[in-house]
Amino acid sequence: MSSKQKTNDPHRDLDTISGAATDLFNRLPLTFKIMSWYTIFLLIILMVASAWIYTYTHESDNKEVRERLQQQAMIMATDIRKFKPYQDNTFFFVSTQDEYIIKGALPDGFPNQTVLSLGQVGEIQAGEDTFYYYDTPVNEPNYRGILRAATKVKTASKKTENLLYSLLLGNVIFLLISSLGGYLFIKKGLKPIRTLTRTAKFIGKNNDLSRRIDIPARTARDEIYELTVTFNRMISGLEDSSNREKQFSSDVSHELRTPISVIQAESEYALKYARSEDDLREGLTHIQEQAKFMSSLVSQLLDVARLEKAHDLNVAPLDVSQMLTNMVHDYTRLSSERHITITSRIEPGLHITAHEVSLRRAIANLVDNAMKFTKSKIDISARRVGDELVIEVTDNGIGIEKENIEHIWNRMYQTEQSRNKKSNHGIGLGLYFVNKVITLHHGTVSATSTPNVFTTFTIRLPYSEAEEE
Repeated sequence: MSSKQKTNDPHRDLDTISGAATDLFNRLPLTFKIMSWYTIFLLIILMVASAWIYTYTHESDNKEVRERLQQQAMIMATDIRKFKPYQDNTFFFVSTQDEYIIKGALPDGFPNQTVLSLGQVGEIQAGEDTFYYYDTPVNEPNYRGILRAATKVKTASKKTENLLYSLLLGNVIFLLISSLGGYLFIKKGLKPIRTLTRTAKFIGKNNDLSRRIDIPARTARDEIYELTVTFNRMISGLEDSSNREKQFSSDVSHELRTPISVIQAESEYALKYARSEDDLREGLTHIQEQAKFMSSLVSQLLDVARLEKAHDLNVAPLDVSQMLTNMVHDYTRLSSERHITITSRIEPGLHITAHEVSLRRAIANLVDNAMKFTKSKIDISARRVGDELVIEVTDNGIGIEKENIEHIWNRMYQTEQSRNKKSNHGIGLGLYFVNKVITLHHGTVSATSTPNVFTTFTIRLPYSEAEEE
């Protein structure tokens, strides 16, 4: 026969109870949590204040009783003919030097044998009672002895006890009123939090990023206000990002639809109607052109995706003057075939810390843009201005309307799209790529333009003088 022995571990039981209490408290609404801490803090303050008031009052009361006892004894001893055995909760009696009582009365419980307390108030414990007493000599012809005044401390403490009861009752009432008022104020103060929670739940349930939390015009500029504003900004950012993603997906689908349709149409036509090698070659040529366009689109999308994931670039010292000189040389050959003149104004010895491949591609995108839209001239310049390297690419082409300049850095954005398709087959990722690259280099890129006169793209990068050779 086996028996199971139950082990009682008080520490484990205490930990279990403590954990359960903590878990219960964590599940309470924030209003109750704040109110609980507020009430506990207020209770501690009330207890400390009440203890101080009680102690101070008790000591003051005892001091007053001692002083009054001493004063009464002195007055009674001065004029013994007005002697009274009991007056104002104080007993008086006159005794000889050997403590033989001549006249007067002792309080109940006061010991017969006590040490004289001349010049100061004495204190004596008799059972559960405490007495104060004061002795003073009597020097009159008919009375030669000691006058003693005695009073029970319990009598002296009634005022203090009443104060204690008043403090306890007052603290309870004050704590209840303060807790209720605190709860109402806290609940009102946390109303924006509840509104924020409801809005967040609504957005999560309905995928509606257009919802915002209304902020009254006279709202205090406190932490709740900052939280609400930050939440609205975050939702606005998410909405903008979502809209851009939707627009981007739509634009990519639109860009891919045309080459896919061409490939499908050309292949079907070749299969059904091609009668000669020339017909097949013409169809395959069209298919190849659209395949190259799709390959270029995919390549640019991958480049953009990599840039968006990057937070930093592997930079190294770069001779910008040499890089730009080589680029001008390469583009001069290409521009001559198109009857375009390229001029350059590049200061020698320009050095920065940069990622050469990405920066070269960004500048090449600007030059390619200029090649597509210029009438006859392109100017490339580079110079140092203070602590910045300034690179400019200018053309005398069709230009950009003022209202479009702020949008040209967006993904898939194109101005006058129908003409662009015909003239350059762009997809609106080039300038977006430029902006991302320059931003990762801690620089800025901007554009100024007068339609049908000129367009200038300006890149500003931090200059690294330490890398000069």
